[in-house]
Amino acid sequence: MGKTTDTRERILDTAEQLFARYGYAATSITDIADKVGIRGPGVYKHYRNKLHIYECVLARLFDPLHDVIEKLSHGDTPEDMMRQIEAVLSNHAEHPNMAKLIQHATLANDETLKILADKWYRPFFSYISQLAETSEKSWINIPSVMTFHCMILGYITLAPLHARIFNLDPLCEGEVQNQLDFQQKLLDMIGSESVA
Repeated sequence: MGKTTDTRERILDTAEQLFARYGYAATSITDIADKVGIRGPGVYKHYRNKLHIYECVLARLFDPLHDVIEKLSHGDTPEDMMRQIEAVLSNHAEHPNMAKLIQHATLANDETLKILADKWYRPFFSYISQLAETSEKSWINIPSVMTFHCMILGYITLAPLHARIFNLDPLCEGEVQNQLDFQQKLLDMIGSESVA
């Protein structure tokens, strides 16, 4: 890896950590440069501006998840839905800064939320919206999708708090599996109620 590539990656690594901890607005180019160990103007050799860095951080985090989701079946069975939930929760557990960035953007309700909504979430959820409009299954609807999404993001975002309260790591493989098992039970209940 060349020095330029290494510096670019260190900038993204540092920016991801700072954006996740403090939010986009509270993180400056100088903050990023200082942590990387370069001067502020040096960042501009690699990125146009702070928003460009933010977009690159998001791409690095969300592109792999998008690729996984694209390969999954977009059917309307509980099994299809569970595979999607598993992919999203597992990815977020591996990259907990994703949930923190989403939380900061949502609270700020600024251009970072627009980027998240337009570039990453709307395309991801568009098939769910179409499925909700066309499926005859009553449990496939936007409120259900929002609920499962909130459970995933809440689980990841609150992991540090729950780790302190319950003295366990909610993001370890066993606990993530427990959460997936719980969500599977919910899906089973919802799916069976719609059949009855």
